[in-house]
Amino acid sequence: MRSLRLFLFLVALAAPALGAPRLVPPDAHKLLLLDPRVVKSAENAKLVPGTITKESRNPLIQADKPWENSMNNLYPNLLWDEEETVFKLWYKCVLADPEAIAKMDGPSTIHEVGWYLLYATSKDGLTWDKPSLGLHAYNGDRNTNIVTRDTPNVGVFKDLHEPNPSRRYKMVYDVGLGKLRARFSPDGIHWTDPVEMLGFGARNGDTHNNALWDERAGKYLWFTKLYLGERLVSRYESDDFLHWRDNGLVLRSTLAEGRSSQTYCMPAFRYANCYLAWLMIYHPGKGRAVDCELAWSADGLRWRRVFPGLPFLPRGPKGTYDSECIYAMAGPPVEQDGQLLIYYGGDDFPHTGWKRHCLPCLARLPLDHFGGFQALGDQPATVTTSPVHLQGEGLRLSAAATAGSIAVLALDSDDQVVAESEPLTGQLLDTPVTWKGSPPHSPCRLRFRLQDSTLFAIAGASLVDETVPSLRHPMPAPGPVAAHRVSFDDSIEDWKGVDSLIHHAAGGKLAGYVSASRLGRNLPIAHSPPSLDAPLAGDWPVRFGGRGAKISAWVRAPRTGGAAQLEIFATDVAPWSFATPTIFGPDWQEIAATLRYDWTDEEARAAGWRPSAAAFSWAETIRNAGKIVVVPVAANAQSTFDLDEVSVTGLAE
Repeated sequence: MRSLRLFLFLVALAAPALGAPRLVPPDAHKLLLLDPRVVKSAENAKLVPGTITKESRNPLIQADKPWENSMNNLYPNLLWDEEETVFKLWYKCVLADPEAIAKMDGPSTIHEVGWYLLYATSKDGLTWDKPSLGLHAYNGDRNTNIVTRDTPNVGVFKDLHEPNPSRRYKMVYDVGLGKLRARFSPDGIHWTDPVEMLGFGARNGDTHNNALWDERAGKYLWFTKLYLGERLVSRYESDDFLHWRDNGLVLRSTLAEGRSSQTYCMPAFRYANCYLAWLMIYHPGKGRAVDCELAWSADGLRWRRVFPGLPFLPRGPKGTYDSECIYAMAGPPVEQDGQLLIYYGGDDFPHTGWKRHCLPCLARLPLDHFGGFQALGDQPATVTTSPVHLQGEGLRLSAAATAGSIAVLALDSDDQVVAESEPLTGQLLDTPVTWKGSPPHSPCRLRFRLQDSTLFAIAGASLVDETVPSLRHPMPAPGPVAAHRVSFDDSIEDWKGVDSLIHHAAGGKLAGYVSASRLGRNLPIAHSPPSLDAPLAGDWPVRFGGRGAKISAWVRAPRTGGAAQLEIFATDVAPWSFATPTIFGPDWQEIAATLRYDWTDEEARAAGWRPSAAAFSWAETIRNAGKIVVVPVAANAQSTFDLDEVSVTGLAE
């Protein structure tokens, strides 16, 4: 034993001393290459994620206390406290066993299990202490690291914006869908009684809630789950941390992923001139594993997955400590010795049941290396930015060029080279650019020549135009136009109504027709079969050809009043709607809407189409059109209407 202690002592002496950690503040003059506003064009280069390195001593904390009954999803909340120079970790513990619940100081359950929020500290981020706080007893013993109980799904943050020192730390959590709560603390240890948060919807919660003060927006932000039959990410905002405004759905999985892969929780943080988030993707259809992706936003409201379907923080090999589930930290980014410290919970058991342990772990990423443009093969690559303003502190780069080099050209508005840099090599971290001759005037565009290198970030520059480019999905080449029509001459043809749909053999615009009517307060609705094999469904660019399509139908109603609305569903969920100018009346009238397949979401909105709260993108919807719905708009809505001759026709132009 003595020789082992001596060996460990000598190893510690030989290890290089670690530098002091620091919080990484936002920087309006730092541009990440993964930001779609930054790179205008790239030749022989592609966007790749940075390289994650996991700490060899993972897991850093074991569930070795008798009250650590089940640390399943962990939901880690990590803070490097610069005032106290200490790491602080708040983590979730579930008491899943009845005998463990019985040992609580006053047994209580939420969702049929007990809940603790546990606390640990560390000076170096590697060796952790579970302090005996004397606050909550377990089996009669108050020497525990329990800071609160009955607080599921907790997010904790230190609010330096808060003028009241007794509310400096804030805890956000829920006790069920729609039941969002907060507590306050002067030190992160002693917490107030719960305060009900106002303004949340009945389907919010049941995930790792996380909140922050956003100095850029001048308000508090809260990210939580929106549950609409599957897990979606929603955002709320507040001025006073009591009354909250719904910003709606901000991110969801794709239609192709379906419900087999769902957005689960999304701890967000400010970084550089934008917002980033660790996005957990839950795979209920793929073994119930949980992956951690990376998400990006220009404003904290409209989010994109940076590498969709690619785990940014990868799970380990089968059977290892983090082989099934990863839950990344909530909290501001921390840097040490040029590396970002990414704490996370690692689990070797799928996301199912209460009884499983997800243990605290650490991964490192070189500073700014979230995503960069990498030269392909042996040939040089060229990456050209949008126009930028150069700042007085000079241009600096973060890049990996140990095997190659990077040169910078400055271009004027006519695309002429006005300045060129000396080549840069090595592992670059905010490395200054040296110009051959005079530095360029601002604004300009920057062109990077990459040889066996990857460029991740540009510092000392800001965007001239901060508009986020529209996300335009690729479409097939236009094919021959085609049309499909539903006539209702012989039958309802599998159409449905919310309350009732009745077939009439004669009296329609041409022959047969259907009548939709409502019961109670429902609007009368007529819709096509929710199947991609139905006559009007499928991949519209392929099925109907051309560059767009026209939807048309004939309608009438017993009285005049109210407009007719057309809706296109992505399969059978989440429609885009178009309120036609046609007013119902006793005579047959045509309602119609035209569209283009290649619209961006913004272009579809500008043309009068409106997405539902949980809608997929326009491109996803139009390529996976399920059912078509005809419905009166709510104002002056009809109680019954007739429908005939519904068609979709491809348009050449």
